[in-house]
Amino acid sequence: MQITLFAGDVCDVRAEALCTSTNPRLSLMMGTGAAVRGRGGPRILRQCEAIVEAELSRTGKRGLPPGSAHGTTAGDLPAKLVIHCVASDGSHRSSPDIVRSCTRSALAAADAADCATIAMPVFGSGHAGVPFKEALVAMASVLRDVVTEVRRVFIVVFDRERAAEAVRVIESVLPSTEIDLEYGPAAEEESIGMWSADWGEHYGR
Repeated sequence: MQITLFAGDVCDVRAEALCTSTNPRLSLMMGTGAAVRGRGGPRILRQCEAIVEAELSRTGKRGLPPGSAHGTTAGDLPAKLVIHCVASDGSHRSSPDIVRSCTRSALAAADAADCATIAMPVFGSGHAGVPFKEALVAMASVLRDVVTEVRRVFIVVFDRERAAEAVRVIESVLPSTEIDLEYGPAAEEESIGMWSADWGEHYGR
């Protein structure tokens, strides 16, 4: 498996599957969810709403289980599908266990859709409360041990500084794995002063 750290917007990654880090209602109101909804179009949100309604009919619960992953169309995005990963519970909190479950579930969904490449944000590391390094270690531990047909995983952060830090953290878990580093247009904008606290929440709900 090849691992690439991508600094920029998840929507700019050339991967067959793009992941969001979202809440149990798949509301796509902020972060990666808002990014794919904004650039992929309303069909993505409509399918998310249908998934939540189906869960309500099946279980009586409107929220989806933390750690689960749910595929929808990619809409206008040049990807095969979007995988919505529930990275927080009903109280909008996460944990390393939830992060690991999201990573495993996302890879399983990519396998089911015959996707060889997948882009994942750092699950749970925004306002859901998991420290950035802990979330990365949780994800890397799954990538180390998982059996999957996915050949390339993009781990997406927004800014250059976080990307360099992420490479160091993942190398500590996967010391024999070569990790590439790529920059998208959003990271280029950030490098000339567009970084803000709001953007910092972009990849870790």
